[in-house]
Formats: sequence, structure tokens, C-alpha cells
Amino acid sequence: MAPVKGGTRGFLRWLLPWGKGDEIPFSEIFGRFQSILQKNTTAMEIIADMGSKLGGEFIFDKKYLTDSVRQVGEAVRAGAYDLNFITGNKHLEVYDVLENLSMELEMELAGKIVVRERHHIYRLDQIAENLDDVVGLKAYNLSRLARMPQVNVPPGFVVGIAGFRAYLAYNNLFEKIAGLLQECAVGHRGQESASQAIRLAILGGDIPPDLRREILSAAEAVCGGAPERSYFSVRSSALGEDGDLSFAGIHDTVLNVPFRELLSNYKKVLASLYSPASLAYRLGKRLLPMEMAMPVLYQVMVDSRVAGVVYTLDPVDPLRQECLISASWGLGSTVVEGAEAVDTYRVARQAPHVLLERRIGHKASMLAPMAVGPLQEVADARRDQPCLGEAEVGELTALALSLERFFKRPLDIEWSLDQEGRLWVLQARSLGAQKSGRARSRELKGRLADHAVLLKDQGVIAYRGIGAGPVCLVDEGDDLSQVPVGAVLVAHYSSPWLAKAIPRASAVLTDVGSTTGHMATVAREFRVPAIVDTGSATKALRPGQEVTVDAERNVVYLGRIEELLHHQLLEAASFETTYEFQLLRRLLRKISPLTLTDPESPEFSARRCQTLHDVIRFVHEKAVQALVEVGKSPWNIQRRGGKRLKSSLPLDLVIIDVGGGLEPEALPKHQITPDQIASMPMLALWEGLNSPDAWSTEPVPVDFKGLMASLTRTRPAQLDGADTGLNLAVVGSNYLNLSLRVGYHFTVVDAYLGPMPNYNYVYFRFMGGVTDISRRSRRAALLATILEESSFKVEMNGDLVVARIKKMSQERTRELLVLLGRLIGFARQLDVLMKDDAAIEVYFSQFMAQPKERQGENLGHGE
Repeated sequence: MAPVKGGTRGFLRWLLPWGKGDEIPFSEIFGRFQSILQKNTTAMEIIADMGSKLGGEFIFDKKYLTDSVRQVGEAVRAGAYDLNFITGNKHLEVYDVLENLSMELEMELAGKIVVRERHHIYRLDQIAENLDDVVGLKAYNLSRLARMPQVNVPPGFVVGIAGFRAYLAYNNLFEKIAGLLQECAVGHRGQESASQAIRLAILGGDIPPDLRREILSAAEAVCGGAPERSYFSVRSSALGEDGDLSFAGIHDTVLNVPFRELLSNYKKVLASLYSPASLAYRLGKRLLPMEMAMPVLYQVMVDSRVAGVVYTLDPVDPLRQECLISASWGLGSTVVEGAEAVDTYRVARQAPHVLLERRIGHKASMLAPMAVGPLQEVADARRDQPCLGEAEVGELTALALSLERFFKRPLDIEWSLDQEGRLWVLQARSLGAQKSGRARSRELKGRLADHAVLLKDQGVIAYRGIGAGPVCLVDEGDDLSQVPVGAVLVAHYSSPWLAKAIPRASAVLTDVGSTTGHMATVAREFRVPAIVDTGSATKALRPGQEVTVDAERNVVYLGRIEELLHHQLLEAASFETTYEFQLLRRLLRKISPLTLTDPESPEFSARRCQTLHDVIRFVHEKAVQALVEVGKSPWNIQRRGGKRLKSSLPLDLVIIDVGGGLEPEALPKHQITPDQIASMPMLALWEGLNSPDAWSTEPVPVDFKGLMASLTRTRPAQLDGADTGLNLAVVGSNYLNLSLRVGYHFTVVDAYLGPMPNYNYVYFRFMGGVTDISRRSRRAALLATILEESSFKVEMNGDLVVARIKKMSQERTRELLVLLGRLIGFARQLDVLMKDDAAIEVYFSQFMAQPKERQGENLGHGE
């Protein structure tokens, strides 16, 4: 097919039947709006299903991922087309966003890791969350540890995947490497031969000038401006390395590298990605060649007195509650390489970490720090001397177990003690310990019975596992950087903002939430046990209280239960090592997160969409705005299908049905009655509005100050141009968008109500009033207090109140809509009565305590 002039946008502009000046029939507008709602629901169901697979409870394959990506893309693209249909092509830029996202997802499915970050260099203390595919897990894990208090990590930086690809592109190596790997795959060339050819090509290349300058500049910065007197370690941080697949010893590490040799050793580490052992390992693990990438980690060398390795479990007999430590003089390279005798220590995992066994090796040689050359001989007097004292063994064990709690898995940790006795962490990766998959023993069950149960079978498990730590209650607006490492995060809402603290948490509990929300997805990605929708976690748990969260059995115990935590480490082998799981994680990062959150922000635009979920949110919000714009002309609405609602309430309300919102007999009529409404959210809201005396028409007593304020009150800018004689409700079987413009008040309710909690939400916006700003602000404070008491998330600015809640059960969402209906009627003229701050408590108590039939009766008789 020949390309269309103007590209994708030109083609779509040609395809759409309505020109800029044409009047689109209402039937088409409403039909397309209903289609958007359906397509968005379909897309979110697919995304939720993909996210549920991160828990490891469901088996899936590459075909499932391919089909899911195609289906969610089709649904989102169809919604975007409908949006441009009803807006007259105002949002054509959304197609460019979708095209880029689709291209990235297709590349991921084809085995090519897509990295949006374009920086070559990242300092360890500046690596953001979710950049593991950019800098490799070795560097990423160290960056996370560098932000932990009382954990020393040598300063350094990493040349990320963009630097690796820049090197290959500069030297025209992409096609050459791909060709050699293909020859190897089909058997035309042996692995040894292919490996040698690729490594020679890399070693013979030149580092791009800009990358060369960046590496040297970063090295100068991390060594305090004294590069010629500094030495570095240059280590691999390949994608996939140090995760559930360790690649231990396969890629190169070079120690004691002087500044002048940093660049040559960069090429050496790059070349090790294609060593014979690396190629064989990747083929054995079914890793695609296009996934091969080598970030390179540079760190300042520690002036090490003694160094070695600690295993937080005995990999041979993990049922024993013991840690294993190996140590040697100097840099400890002999421990890793296994070429020399070393000291070994067996230590109790439980505090005070008693030394159970010590075997002292005859340490004849060592690799000295800050020196270039071969191994050096150890002085005779030190060869049979223990490297570590008991206090140092205890300190090292305590640190190792704190890191194990942070990463929530057994660890293999490389460490170093410098000449001043400071303990440094050089590397932390998963330990390949034997898994048992055993059931809980009778002894463990008896131990659990000794602990008080704080919560049981409340809420839904979002990610299985065991976590323990002090309770940390958080609310939106709190500084999440202050959440202690290893804390049990407890919040009212399972909101996306919690994602910042989840990597440091040992477990997460929320009062409200869904297993398919963004927060639950983040918890699964970081392996943090999570229970959502408990209803009362924030009330049942106290800040600082030590608890154990059993997200396997949905129980929260008082106190820390070490036996249960140890049992968790011995569960069945991880499913996360599979290629399909790793691919799913990468796909979801471009599909599931919601970064476009505030429709009122000037940044809320198509070009700011980073994921398919962002596009879904953008399409929905712009479609609602377009539909509300239609409602600015009463005559136009009724002429083209709007229905005027006849009721006893003082509202001139016109209803637009976008599908299933009205009973069939109401469709041909121009005027309807409340009993002909079929929309579930509208019925709930109307129940509240129409409750006995909720909407009082009696005159409200006004004092002189309130009267003068009402006489001099000017119309708020937000209501300019609105026709106060008409109120508009857009309804579907499960959907409601209500705009009420009554005098100086403006209320918006946007809601979805159905059987699936994940799609239920309520948005409420109220502003305006007839009196001065102080009284209007008091009423806003009253509304905010009532809404917060009812579990809404509330924002307030002057007389503006915005409240949101989502992912509640059908019955609870319905109850909240009834409450909003009552509240709209209750608060309509309340600003006149808000003479002082004491009135807030008076009317709060009236609304919350009085039966529905008494709400309106009390409105005109307060102080």
C-alpha cells in the first residue's frame, strides 16, 4: 500500500468521515463514548490479567504475552480512534504515542531490550528505581544498598546499556556480532570460534570520543579529584547477571586498575560478554542473543585489610539456622577464585550471632590493595592467624542478615574490612541455595500459636510472602524517603505514590485497594508481600509496633517470628528465572504504570503518555470533557436527544443516555421521570439527593455579614459561560458524569459502578458559594472532613474540594454515591451558616449522626 501524504495523522484525518466544520450526530457521539468505556474496560482487564501473572501462581508462555500485547493494543487504539471521532480530530498526536509504544513492545517481544534512558553514565548514588535494565542488576543492587543507612558501598559509577550500544554502533559491530551468533546457532561455527572472533572485534574497537570523556570525567569525580593516585575495580554488570541467574565467574572483573588503564579495561569487560562460558551459559538458559548487553561498573578500590564472602544460608544444608563466612587477607580474591586456603566461619543466624565453628586456613598469598601485579606472599606470622575476631564476625553476620531482609531472599555477599575497621559491601546477589518446598512443620505451627493475631483473613493477598518489621503508617503527602528500611508499610489507600517506598519495605498493608492496581504490581515486581483492602489495618496496627505479615495465609502477627521468616527462604524454587517471566516484567513496565494522573495539570497531554495505561486515562478524560462541552447548550442537547428529568427537586436536569442508562420505554420521550432511570450510579446518587428533606427549599437564615457578602459576590471565573438554568447527567448502565450548576455552586460527579471492584471509582468536585471566602472555605473544610471520614482521598484549596475513591466493592461504591447525593443537598446553602470554625464540627456531627430523613430538617436550624 502506498504511503499516505502526511503519514499516520494524514491517513487518519482522511479516514475520519467528519470534517472540522461538520456537526456530528449525537447518536454517533454517544455511541462512540460508550465504545470508549467498553474498550478501556477491556484493556484494563487484559492488563490486570497480565499483572496477576507476576505472582507466580499461573503458568503462561510466549504466545500468551504476544496475544495479550496485541489485544490490549487493539483496544487502546480503538478508544483513541473513537476519541478523535467525537472531538473532530483534536487529539491526533495520540496516534504517534501509540505507534511508538507499539514499536517498543514489538521489539521486546522479539528479544531486543528497549531502553528509553539515553544517558551513558550513572553514578551509583543517582540510579533511580526501575533502572535495572539500564545499568544491570549488580550496579542496581549496589545503588539500592548505597541509599541504606549504615551500609558502606564504595563510590562509583556505571556505564549503562546506552554506552554499550554506542560502542558497538561506533565500531559497526551490531551486524557482525549478530552474524557470528547466527552462524553459531545454526551450527556453521563453533562457540569457541564465534567467541574469539567477537571478542577480537570488540577489543580492536575504539571508544567513542564523547563516551571516553564521560568515563574519565566520572572517574575523576568519584575519586575526589585525585585520579592519578586512585585505583578502581572494573566489573561486569551484564543484564540478567546477579539476579536469579548469577553468571558467577563468567564475566570479567579487574581489580587494582589505575586511572590510565580505565578505558582499555572497559573494552576487556565488554568482550567478556561473549566469552565461550558466557555463550554456553546463555544458550543453556534459553536467553536470546539480542538480550545480551554489558553495562560496566567502576568503583574506587577499598584499602582492604581482609575481605571475603558471606552466605546468609548454608547452600548445602539450608535448614540449619546458620550463616557461612569465608575470609582472606587483602582483597579476598582468593576466596572467590578458590585458588588458596581461606578461613571459614559458621555463625548462628539468630542474635547475638554466636560463632559455632571456625576453621583457619594456611593463607600463604594474597592480592594486596592499591597494587599492580601478581599475588604477594603473606608474612609468616599472619599465615595461620584468624582474619576475623568474634566481634567482627558478629557485625558482618548482622549486616548480611539485614541485607537479606531487604532483598527478601538468601544472599551471596562480597565484603571488605578496611585498615580502619570499616565494613564495606562490594556485591550482593541471590544465593543458589537448595529449596525445600516443604510444608510448615508442627513445631512452626506451634510457634505461630504463641503469637497474638492482629489481623486475619481481612483483605486480599496481592503478593504472597512473609515480611516482618516495625509498622510505619504513611499518608499521601508524607516524605516517603523517611520510611525505614525493613518497615511494614501501612496506608489507607493502595495508591501509586506508595511505589516510592515499596522497595525498602518488608511488607505492605492497606485498608483500601485492589490486587490489580498499580501499587500491587509494584509490590510484585519488588517481591514485597502485600495484603490490600483489609479495611482496618491503619486502625489495628500502631506505629513502631513490631509485626510479622504472613501473606501466604493472610495473617498479621504481633512480634517478629524468625522461624516463619526462615521458612520463607526455603520455599520452592523461584519461577522468576524463566525467560517468559523476565519478558513479562519488561512488557508491563511499558503497559501498566500510570504516570498521567492529574487532568487539571497543563502536563496532562498525549505527548506526556509513557505507557498504554496513560493513554487509556488520557482518552477517558478527554472524552468526558468533550461530552460535557456538548452540554453547554441546553437547546442543542434537547433538540438532539437529551431528556429532561421531571422531579420534585429544584433541578433543571437533562439526561443523556450513552447506552443502558435509561429504561427502554424512556428512549422515545423528551421528558422522563426518576423511575425510568436504569443507570446504577445515577440511581444511587439520586437516592441520596431524593432522601426525605435532603434537598431543603426552606429559606436559610442569613446574618448581615452573610447578606452583604451575597450581594457583592461576583461570579467565579470557573463558572463563567455556564448556563445555570441547565444541569447535565451523562449516564450509561454503569457510568455517570453529572455536572450541576446551581447559582454560584458548581458540582461534578464522575463515577463507574459495577460488579468488578477494580473498575469502580467515584470522583467528586465542589466549589463556589454565595458568601465571602472565609465562610465558603469553612464549608469546604466541612465537606472534606465528611468525605475523609467516608474513606475518600480529599484535596482542598480555598472553597474547592476534590475527592476521589476507587477500586471498592459494588455495594460500598453504591453507598458512597448515596452519601454524595445527600451531601450535595445538605451543603447547598450551608456556606451562609458557617459563621465560625465551630460550625464545622456542629454540622459534621449532624450529617454523620442524624438519620437520612432528618438531614434537610436540621439544615436551617443550626447556630
